[in-house]
Amino acid sequence: TQGYSSAASDVYKRQIYDVSKKAGVSIATVSRVLNGNAKVSEKTRDKVINAMKELDYTPNVFARGLGLNTMKTIGIMCIDSSDIYLANAVYYLEQELRKYNYDSILCCTGKDYNNKRNYLELLLSKRVDGIILAGSQFVENTSEHNNDYIINAAKDVPIVLVNGYLDADNIYSVMCNDEAVSYTHLRAHE
Repeated sequence: TQGYSSAASDVYKRQIYDVSKKAGVSIATVSRVLNGNAKVSEKTRDKVINAMKELDYTPNVFARGLGLNTMKTIGIMCIDSSDIYLANAVYYLEQELRKYNYDSILCCTGKDYNNKRNYLELLLSKRVDGIILAGSQFVENTSEHNNDYIINAAKDVPIVLVNGYLDADNIYSVMCNDEAVSYTHLRAHE
C-alpha cells in the first residue's frame, strides 16, 4: 500500500504543480483554494479556479485524502435497505452528511455475522472517516458471536450505533425509545 499511496500522491503533486504554475501561485495556495481556506483573496482564488478549468484539472480525492488525513467519506452499514425504517434512516443520514460535504458508502450486510464483519473491514480499507451502523442488529451477545470486530474498528475510526448500544471507547450510540414513539404515533391517529 505504501507504494500505491506514494504514487497517487506523486500524481496529485504533479497535477497541482501544473495548476500552480499556470495560475502563478504556490502549490500551497492551490491547496488552500481546494480546501476552501478563507485566507485566500478572491482574485487569487479566481486565478486558481480559472487555471484548473483551463487544465481540466479534477482533484484526486484519494491523494487529497492522504494530505488532509481525511477522505470526507462515512461508511454506512445496514442489514436490509428494503426495510422502510432503515431505508428512511439511511436517506436522512446521507442528507445530513451531504450538508457537511461528506460522501457515503452504503453496505447492506444482511443478518450474517461474517458479512457484517467483512463489510466493516471493507469500509476500513476504504479509509472512511467514520462508520455508522444503522439498526439494532449489529450488537451481538451470543456464545458464538461477540462485538470485538466493532470495538477493534473503533480504535481506528469513530463508530456510531443507531438504535444500538456498546460501551467502548470511540463508539457513540443514538437510541430510540420504540415504545414511546409507538404510543405517540397511535395517540396522534386516534
